[in-house]
Amino acid sequence: MSVNFRPNIDWPNNDLLLPAEWFDVKIPSGLSSFYIRDPNFVDITTMMKLSKDDATFASGGLKMTEGLVTSDLKLRFADPSKQWRRTSLSATRDPNHGPFQYQFAGGDVFLDLTLGIYLLTTADYNPNDDLSVQIFARLYEHELLHVFDDVDLVNNWLIPHLNIDPDVARFLVRGEPYTYGTPAMVATQTDSDFQTFIGNTIQVDIFNIWARESNRREALRDAPAEYKKVQDKVDDLRARQINRPQPVHH
Repeated sequence: MSVNFRPNIDWPNNDLLLPAEWFDVKIPSGLSSFYIRDPNFVDITTMMKLSKDDATFASGGLKMTEGLVTSDLKLRFADPSKQWRRTSLSATRDPNHGPFQYQFAGGDVFLDLTLGIYLLTTADYNPNDDLSVQIFARLYEHELLHVFDDVDLVNNWLIPHLNIDPDVARFLVRGEPYTYGTPAMVATQTDSDFQTFIGNTIQVDIFNIWARESNRREALRDAPAEYKKVQDKVDDLRARQINRPQPVHH
C-alpha cells in the first residue's frame, strides 16, 4: 500500500516546439527542449485576462506587461474506485448502508500540470529584422525561467514535500482510514460521494503546497531588479530600432 505520485505536464495551447537556436535564445540549464514551446501572441486585453485567470496570479513585473507563463495543477487518481477500499464499520447494523470506512490502497496519483506561454503582440518578431528577433528572444527567454521553475517544481520539489505534509501523508502515504457516510446512504452512493469528497480535499492541500512555492519562485524571477535587467535590454533594442537609418528608396 504505497502512493506513486506521477507528474504529467501538458501544453494544450502550445503544441509546437520552438527552435531556440534560430533566435539565439538562452535556455535555462537543465530545461529539456520538450518545454521550449512556440508562444501565443496576444493583445493586452487578452494578456490581462490570462493573468487574472492564472492559478498562481500575482501582480508585477513582466507578467503584467509583455510575457506570461500560466500554470495550473490538478490531482488525478488512476482508478479511484479501486484505489479507495471500503469496509463496513463493526457497529453498522446494515452492511449495505453507511457509514463506511475508506482506506487508500495505493497506486498511481497523477499531478497534472497544465502550462501555457504567451507574449504580447508587441514582442512578435520579423524574421528579416535582427533587432526584432533580439527583442523577442530577450522577452521569451525570461519567460523560460518561469517554465523552468514550474517544471522543476512538479518534477523534483513537490513530491518530497507531499510525502511529509501531514494531511496528504495521512491519507495517501500512511493510508489511515476515513469514516464517511450516513445510515441513509447506500454503498454505491457513498462510494461516489466519498471519491469526490476526498479528491477535492486532497486537491486543495496539494494545490496550496504547490501554489505557495510557485508564487515564491515567481516573485524572485519578477523582482524589480530582475525585471529591470530584461526591460533595459529590450528598451535599448527598441531605441536602436527607432534610431537606425531608414533605407533610401529611389
